[in-house]
Amino acid sequence: MAAVYVLSKAGKPLMPTTRCGHVRHLLKQKKAKVVATKPFTIQLLYECPEEKQPLVLGIDPGRTNIGVAVVKEDGEPVFSAEVRTRNKEIPKLMTSRRAFRQAHRRLGRRKVRQRRAKKAGTVIPGGSIKRVLPGCEEPIECKLIRNKEVRFNNRKRPAGWLTPTANQLLLTHLNVVKKIQKFIPLSDVVLELNKFAFMAIDNPNIRRWEYQKGSLHGFSSVEDVVFRLQEGHCIFCKKPIAHYHHVVPVSKGGSNTLENRVGVCKKHHGLVHTDAAWREKLTRKKAGANKKYHALSVLNQIIPRLERELATAFPGHCFVTEGQSTKAFRDANGVEKTHHSDAYCIACSILPTAKVSVPEQMFEIRQFRRHDRQAVHQAMLDRKYYLDGKLVAKNRHKATEQFSDSLEEFVAKGGDVSQLVVKEHKPVYKRQDRWMPGSIILFDGTVGVLDHSAGFHNGKVDYYFDTKGNRSHSNKCILLARSTGLVVV
Repeated sequence: MAAVYVLSKAGKPLMPTTRCGHVRHLLKQKKAKVVATKPFTIQLLYECPEEKQPLVLGIDPGRTNIGVAVVKEDGEPVFSAEVRTRNKEIPKLMTSRRAFRQAHRRLGRRKVRQRRAKKAGTVIPGGSIKRVLPGCEEPIECKLIRNKEVRFNNRKRPAGWLTPTANQLLLTHLNVVKKIQKFIPLSDVVLELNKFAFMAIDNPNIRRWEYQKGSLHGFSSVEDVVFRLQEGHCIFCKKPIAHYHHVVPVSKGGSNTLENRVGVCKKHHGLVHTDAAWREKLTRKKAGANKKYHALSVLNQIIPRLERELATAFPGHCFVTEGQSTKAFRDANGVEKTHHSDAYCIACSILPTAKVSVPEQMFEIRQFRRHDRQAVHQAMLDRKYYLDGKLVAKNRHKATEQFSDSLEEFVAKGGDVSQLVVKEHKPVYKRQDRWMPGSIILFDGTVGVLDHSAGFHNGKVDYYFDTKGNRSHSNKCILLARSTGLVVV
């Protein structure tokens, strides 16, 4: 039976109840009010004793999906949910932020220095020179001004520092526990601890001293490893390697790791950049050799810190278990393997006597981005050249993945530059008061959670979509509440 979660008059969580008829009477008599519909939570409007029973929270940690379950001492489920995180978005956002910062330095500060140098008459004679800066092997061309030397960063990372991806995932786990504590009085918490040895996953017969020898052991660079693996020839043919290509371009978040690098000859390098079919062929050819353990890696980073944080929040009432124990409990009781059922087994694993009753009701919680400080939607940096009102060229030189002619190609074809007109291209800005995904919206009379929007005309959005895929016109939608990050959908 579905449980109703109860808050005291002061807003503190009380024991959940399954007496739905009594709850209806309290609401009709104005002795309680509804504070949330998912999960259904009421708040009492009169004073009552705060008697609580032990409730155990089980956590099945994960990168994309987190399983949580709350049980009583006898194993009866009180709450069960699967949380879908947004941890995979963090590397892309960090790459985007880095690109914005680099563009700001390159197009902003450096241009200001160049303008000041022109005004003061201190530009480089001849327009440019080449200098070998400290830390660089090849010379860098300095246009109009001399580039500054590297200023080394002497700041040190604090003890226990985590990468942005790992830190975000750690905070997500802690925030899930805090969200549950708002409507359920938790007494104990159980966390499943797992440590993954990636090299043992690939090679079960690995010896202990071989863990120090990774894929790059004995090589000076990733290119050397690629050269060795491909025996010095192109991945498509027997010609020697001329270029080391990124399977996923760096401009799209691709990394410089071994899994994303491949050696190709000059001919096939050009085909991969100009033909979509060859790009797909390259992706398929490289994908079979790659084994990624990104989810396991980030879990290895956060598990020790997560254990300490939970031990601080639940002093003397924080327990840990292992995946083997969870599997044994699940197999012994015939429980199907899912994220929320694993969490239920984890919570029951510390109970002396538990009557196994798998939760029938499972909530789905999604994590949404609450804020977006990026003001520019499209920078519109492409320089467009028009002839008699018709677009004939874009940019002085061809940009990445540009298929139209550049100004350089237009001139090579005999075009007349004197007749060209460059039109103003202002950036497109985001509306800072827009509704973020995760907001609670009244969709044409039905309450739902906003997933995304589509279309934009006359300064407003055309359509809104809820998490179930239903579409509604913006004129028929009313904002009820802003996104709170973790939303029950």
